[in-house]
Amino acid sequence: MEDTTIEDMLKTVEAAFAQKDYRGALQILETHQSKISPGLWHYNVGTIYGKLGNFPLSRYHLLMADQEGLRTKEVITNRNLVETKLEIDKYEKPLVWTDYLIKGSLAASEGIFATIGLLLVVFALFSLWKKKSFKAFGIIVTLFLIISGINVWVHSWDKKMVMIAQPLFEGPSQIFPAREEVPAGVLLITVKKGEWLDVIYPSRFKGWIKDSGLKELK
Repeated sequence: MEDTTIEDMLKTVEAAFAQKDYRGALQILETHQSKISPGLWHYNVGTIYGKLGNFPLSRYHLLMADQEGLRTKEVITNRNLVETKLEIDKYEKPLVWTDYLIKGSLAASEGIFATIGLLLVVFALFSLWKKKSFKAFGIIVTLFLIISGINVWVHSWDKKMVMIAQPLFEGPSQIFPAREEVPAGVLLITVKKGEWLDVIYPSRFKGWIKDSGLKELK
């Protein structure tokens, strides 16, 4: 009965979407959020916000859909379209080696680390079962723990999406001059210090930003 209700509700959302009643479709999704899987919910909400022209919020929800494990062609296509509108390639383009390292780690945390970890578990069991090699087993288990630790660490990073363009300051106070604005839609990796955030990534926005007008990617 519950599955039928969810199916009917999603058909209602599709009907509203087809009629360009995007606000109505969004209201239905918000009302029934607890009944839908998180990934599917974020995908639908992100798609609707894209139609409404709220590209920063659209990107946020599409990234959340991916983070919740929904990595379909539709999610990727919609996210690419939204990121093109926001000129993300321009603002998040790696400039220094730390940018490449952070960007690569974020991409790997979306599934590559988990896949490597699973393969290492299989190899560890194989080495113990077939070759009776406790040394190889120990080495592989150590590698698995390292990969898993890195994955947990990356997921613990303080990731913020800029919802409204924010001034970037040279220090953690408004007495410092503001260099430029961080555009809406940009994903930041930050370190929180009081009411201020020290921007770590992208390096082109290295500086300090107020902890407001941002949305956390959990």
